[in-house]
Parts: sequence; structure tokens; C-alpha cells
Amino acid sequence: FNTKILYDYFKDNGYKFTQEMYFDPTLNETLASFLDQANTTKRRKQLIVYGRPSVDRNCFEIIVGSLRELLKINEEARNWEFISLGEVHKEIDLGFDVKLVSRGKVSLEEYAKIMMESSVGLSLMNSPHPSYPPLEMSTFGVKTVTNTYANKNLENFNHNIISVDNCSYENIANKLSELINNSKEYQNTSFNP
Repeated sequence: FNTKILYDYFKDNGYKFTQEMYFDPTLNETLASFLDQANTTKRRKQLIVYGRPSVDRNCFEIIVGSLRELLKINEEARNWEFISLGEVHKEIDLGFDVKLVSRGKVSLEEYAKIMMESSVGLSLMNSPHPSYPPLEMSTFGVKTVTNTYANKNLENFNHNIISVDNCSYENIANKLSELINNSKEYQNTSFNP
């Protein structure tokens, strides 16, 4: 099982196997080699999302709806850049002359650079399996909103993860809005993963 969280989910639901093992994820070596730079890289007014429109479990429609709601309730967010990573898709109009720009699947080096420069992240997964992007983003100091699912709650992973158990556009937008309003506190400062 890829994580104890997933193992516990199967166990809690009565699944048994002849042999059972689990492992917890570790940061890719290439990404890890950039961690020291995350302390000194200037963070921008940039929000990154894990955007995979073709994969239902990554809740792309909820991500887009939440970003549109964010721009309605937070004028400051209209001055931010919004970048989608994971899968190439068309640029999406979020309203207020703001676009969600797709960078698709980038190299690990480019991924590290984008995370080091970003202040806020959004990565959803409608599954008991904890996906890697919120773990990676938060390790790089990005304040990251993700969702709970059954026994999955990633808030204990580190202090940069904010887990929501209500994935309405409004609830996610409110969490993102709080992070944007507080972003000056953690932009241009050292982070502590």
C-alpha cells in the first residue's frame, strides 16, 4: 500500500490479504536537491493547482469553480497568477481578466522552481489515496489546500497543509482567500517544512 493512510482505509473497510505491507512516500531525489533554495527564493503572488481535467478523481471542475469564486470574493486575488500543473489543457478564463494558465507536465527541475516561487497551492483528490502534489507543494513551503476523504487528513503531514472536508466552491475559495490575505506573512521569509 502506498501510505499507511491507504492501508488503514482498506483495513477499516474489512479487506484482508495474505501479505500486507505499506510504505510512506519520500520526496523525489531531484526535487529534494532544490529544497535548500526554497529558503531563499522570493515567493510571488502565484497560486498553483494540480490540474488534470481528464482524471475525475482530481476534481478539476471543483478547482476551476473554486478559483472563480475566489476571484469574486477577494479583490487582491485578481492581482495573482494562476498556474495549472499536471496535464495540458486550454487556458481557462476565471473572470476579472484572470486566466488559469496550463503548463502541463513539467520537468522535475521546473516543478521545483515553480513550487519555490509559489505562495499558495490547491490540489484535490477524491480518493483515500493521498496524492503526492499536496505533499510536495507543502514541503516546498507552499500553503496548500487539499481535501479529506474517509480516514485521510493530511494536516498532520506539516503545517503548510490545510485540509477541507467540505469541497464546495465557497468553502475552498474562503480557505484560499485567507491564505492570500495572509500571504505577506510568508512571502520573502524562510520556510520551515
